[in-house]
Order: sequence, then C-alpha cells, then structure tokens
Amino acid sequence: MAKEGKTYPFHWKSIALASLPFMGMISFWQVFDGLVPKILVNTFGLSNGTTGIVMALDNIFGLFLLPWFGIMSDHCHNTVGRRTPFILGGSLVAMVSVPMIAVANQQRNFVLLMAMILITLVAICAYRTCTVAVVADITPRPFRTKADSVEKLVGYAGTGVMLVAIALLVPDVPFPNYMRIFMLQGALIGVSALVYRYFVDEPAAVKLMHEESAAMGIPEDEMGAEVDDERKGGTEHITDPAVRRSMVFLMLTVFFYYMSYNGMTTNISRYADDFFAMGGGSYAIINIVTIAGALISYVPIANLSLKYGRKRVAFITGVIMAVCPVVIWLAPGFHPALYAIFLLMGMSLGAVDLCVYPMILENCSSNSVGRYSGYYYTVSMAAQVVTPILSGVLMDVAEQQLFLYIAALGVAMVLALSLARHGDNLTVDQVEERLAA
Repeated sequence: MAKEGKTYPFHWKSIALASLPFMGMISFWQVFDGLVPKILVNTFGLSNGTTGIVMALDNIFGLFLLPWFGIMSDHCHNTVGRRTPFILGGSLVAMVSVPMIAVANQQRNFVLLMAMILITLVAICAYRTCTVAVVADITPRPFRTKADSVEKLVGYAGTGVMLVAIALLVPDVPFPNYMRIFMLQGALIGVSALVYRYFVDEPAAVKLMHEESAAMGIPEDEMGAEVDDERKGGTEHITDPAVRRSMVFLMLTVFFYYMSYNGMTTNISRYADDFFAMGGGSYAIINIVTIAGALISYVPIANLSLKYGRKRVAFITGVIMAVCPVVIWLAPGFHPALYAIFLLMGMSLGAVDLCVYPMILENCSSNSVGRYSGYYYTVSMAAQVVTPILSGVLMDVAEQQLFLYIAALGVAMVLALSLARHGDNLTVDQVEERLAA
C-alpha cells in the first residue's frame, strides 16, 4: 500500500489560490440577482415580467460568449497560461463597471444603468468559464470533485461576505443607496484576481498535474475525447455514442438544476418582501443560511463521492433538493423553522452542483476542458434565460406558487441525472490500487 502522502496528491493551498477569481465572479451574482431587480422595479418602475427579461440578458450573452471564450482559452498559448489572460482582463473591466451600476441608480439614469450592466456582463463572460477550467486543469481527475469543493468553499465564502454586507448596509427605505455594496463588490473582484496572479503559476501547476496523473496510471493527454486532426487547432470532440448520450443527460441535469436554483435566487428578495415580511436587505439572511448549508456540505460530499461515486451522491442529494421547496410551498407563512429547510436545501444544492460538473469533465480530455466547461455554462445560461422570464410571469400572476415551480424543476433534474451512464469517478480504493501497483 502506498503511503498516505503519495496516495492523496492533493494540493489544498494551490487549489484555494486558483479559486480566488471564481470567488470574485460568483459573489457578484448574489449582488446582481438580489439588488438589480429591486433597482429596476423600485427606481425605474419596471414590471416583474420586464425585470425578468433584463435579468435574463446575462444568460443570453452566456449562450454565445461562454463557450467561445472557453474554446479561445483552450487554444491560448500565453506564457502566463491558457486561462490567466482571460481572468485578468475580465476582472479588470468588471472591477470598474460594477460600481457604476450603483452610480446609475443614484442618478436615476436608465441608459447608464443598462450600459454598465451590459459591459459588466460581457466582462464576466470573458473569464467565467476560465475560473472553473483552471482548477480542473491543475487537478488530477479522481480529485476534481474534491478540488471543486475547495473552489466552492472559497467562492461562497466571498459570497457570504457580500450577503452579510447586503444585510448590514442596505437600509429598509424606498430608495436605498447601493454605492457601498457595489464598490465593495468591485474591489473584491479586482483584489481576488491580483492575488491569484501573484501566487499562481498556471503552467507550472498544470505540468505538476500531468506528472501526478501519470503516476496514478492516468495518461491525461490520451484520455477522453477523440482528436479530429482535420479540424483547425486539433479541436477535440466526444465521438462514442454512449458517452454522448450520457453527456446529453448530464447537460439536461445542469439545465433543470439552474432552472430551479435561479428561479429562487432571482425572486427571493421580492418573495420574502411579500410573504415573509422581510424588508430592505433582510431577505439576504435566507441566502446566507442557504449558502452556509452549501459550505458545510462541500468537504463531506467530496469525500463521499470519492468513496461511493459522484452519481450516487448527486442523485440522493438531488431528491432532497426537490423535496425542500415543497415544504416551503406548503408552509402557511414564515416561521424560524424554515431556516432549517433552507439550510438543508443549500446543502443539497451544493452537493448536486459539486458532483455533476466533474462528471461532465470526466468524459473529455485535458485539451478540451475549456470547451466542455463552456458547454456546461452555455446550458446553465440557457436555463437562466428561460427561468427569470417564466418565474417573473409567475410572480405577476401567482406569486405564491414560486416554490412549487422550483420543486417541479428539481424533479426533472433528478430524472435526467438517473439516465446518465458515464462520468463517475475512480473511487478512493481504485486510486490506492493504482498508486500501489
């Protein structure tokens, strides 16, 4: 049996530092999804349906830009790495444009508001795929779920900071001043990118991953997709029909996951106002509890997936994810006990997301991580184009049915996941056998 240090070649510090751009990016969505709808409705008088259309713009952009930037990064040969140039460029633009959204709100300038929203969304798209691809790039396949757990912990720690800031800094007044919140968010994006650049040597980390994969009997460059040399740049595609079917079901799992999840995040601030009597920024307490559930689940879920496989863990937690909103929907009003349900819902949301993305990457080679990460985000964006509009209409005509809508989509997600036959990981026992050989 190999020694423990050799059996688990997992570099927590490097993964955590490489996850910082993800933290800057993912924390932005809590601010955007929570406060921009309030700006559009309260400051500019838009209806819930029209607000849903505006909130879907980032997802419309993502349909085209995320796979494009992912493929571009796959073919990037910069001396600082494939993903780093996109991370630094996108972060720099977003660091400036995000605070300008609050400026536009203060000036009640709708044209400026829309311009800054559009610029920010393009900037985020430019490096969103790369924030997750770089972590996969530097992690051997069996430990990608574990790496994803570290990335999520780092990312949602930053998100938690922003949610606490919203709860503390957004007053319960008709027209709040959001300047401090958006300035803090811009600073978080910029600082996380700079710290990443200073501490992470992407090419060296990728080289180490290949060496460790080879030691485990995983020749990384020979795995996954087949290479079509006639295509420009040697772009790689999955050609096995059975694997492609599994990828379709995994992508459907992602689609329904984000339909369900975004249906809550886009509408919870208004739903909490109307049904839970949570004015101002107090709705953020629900999001804080949900994020806390995800945070405490990541490491145990990653370890369970190593022991029992990603699909089994994702399926069980997916069922929980579908049941929790039913309980919330049946509740006659707000009760502090609902925080326990939101905590459990957060744990299940985090677990499903943690397992499914590595399942997708398990089916492709290291040379196409950016491409399939882009496809993953394209599908998630497609879901988030549809769900703000549908849920926005639902909020106008039958607001009390929001969590039933969320639950139904959770059921569809579980069904799609059950039909995927490929993408599970090597278990820890199999890794040890390879290292001991």
